[in-house]
Amino acid sequence: MFKETINSTINSVENGEWRMENSLKKLFLLFLILNSQLSTLNSYAAPNVWKDGEFLLWNYGKRYVSPADFCFALRYENEKIGNPNCYEAGDWERDTIASLYAKWLNTNLDTRLAPEDLRPRNPHVVERMQSLRDRNLLFSTVKDNQLWFLLFDETSSEPREIAVFPLSMDSAKIAGKIANNWFGGTPRTRLSDSERAAKQREPDEYFAEQPMHDAWIGIGVGWSRAKVPLTPNSWYKSMLNSRIKNYREVKDSVSAWSFVEDSSPFYSAYIGGSLYDFIGLEFEFRRSVHKAKIENDAIYDELDHWTFNRYELMLSLVFMRVFTPIPQIEIEPYASASVIYSFFTEDIAIKDGKTGSESYESRFGFESYYTGVALNLGLRTAFFKNYAINLRTGIANRGTSMVTENVIGSSTTDAYVAAGLEYHFRWR
Repeated sequence: MFKETINSTINSVENGEWRMENSLKKLFLLFLILNSQLSTLNSYAAPNVWKDGEFLLWNYGKRYVSPADFCFALRYENEKIGNPNCYEAGDWERDTIASLYAKWLNTNLDTRLAPEDLRPRNPHVVERMQSLRDRNLLFSTVKDNQLWFLLFDETSSEPREIAVFPLSMDSAKIAGKIANNWFGGTPRTRLSDSERAAKQREPDEYFAEQPMHDAWIGIGVGWSRAKVPLTPNSWYKSMLNSRIKNYREVKDSVSAWSFVEDSSPFYSAYIGGSLYDFIGLEFEFRRSVHKAKIENDAIYDELDHWTFNRYELMLSLVFMRVFTPIPQIEIEPYASASVIYSFFTEDIAIKDGKTGSESYESRFGFESYYTGVALNLGLRTAFFKNYAINLRTGIANRGTSMVTENVIGSSTTDAYVAAGLEYHFRWR
């Protein structure tokens, strides 16, 4: 009929038989046919699509869509939605106060209204909507010979969606259009009680919950080396190739790495704390062992071993940001700047039966201490609030203010990577 009406209208124009009265009748008929084939769907906000969800059909007046048709349409339009449950919201229909809100909606519905204009004012109805949890409430009513559908969920007392259909459309078609337009997205797994409680504690953009304070203790292991990644080898060639002659002579004494091996594992223990998950302090103790870089020279035949222990105390100012992708896990990227106090202790011994040479007795020695700074980046991942893995990297420089011809280690730089295990104490 729709096709025949259009063709008839076109033929009348081509044959010059256009009559004002007939044309108006035909255009009016065409409008009615189009109106019966199409529906008006106004999207206020994308609804939540839950896997194996529950759908409550709240009817004010005659029921036009059956729960069975609606559940079938959901599974047909979105095969990932699982096995939804659809049933009539009898408790809403029997609720006297909710029925008054339904009557008010029936009187005031208009697609030109903003969502906030349609929210309930009665605290009882608002509370009931907030207690929907992860269920969807679909309200339907007839006004002006049209079928109206509104969608509510727990996130707001305002309608999330609104749609208008002609009364001539059958239950299955209406259910199919709603399922396709509102619930065609990728479904999410419904939340458990513990996950829901954690979600409710998450801050929103308007009423952010007070961030937590934190304190932690940890132990770690890492690896340091003089060569900073992505930098030219020529910067380190003379230093790394340097070897000690006669227990004290090197080409360049500016860096400590001219005397001892630059690459070594280190071990650390640290303690720290932060306020408002934003700023904190950390104190760390590190220890590493470095072999002396001696030449293959007969003078060293008397040596049993020659190493240096490096000890470092680091005080760091930390800036962080905490993210909670799921309730049991927190991810915390951070950056820090550290001041360093560093010193070496020597571990040297002569072979049994040997006597130390004159060069052995006049060997070089490091300064009593060095100071410096470090810049660090890290990523802490906490599990169940209290346990964490900490990955970090950084660049450190140490030196001495004593600048003389024979000073050793006036500027020593290295880079490091490290991992740590931590226990945290969290509170608000």
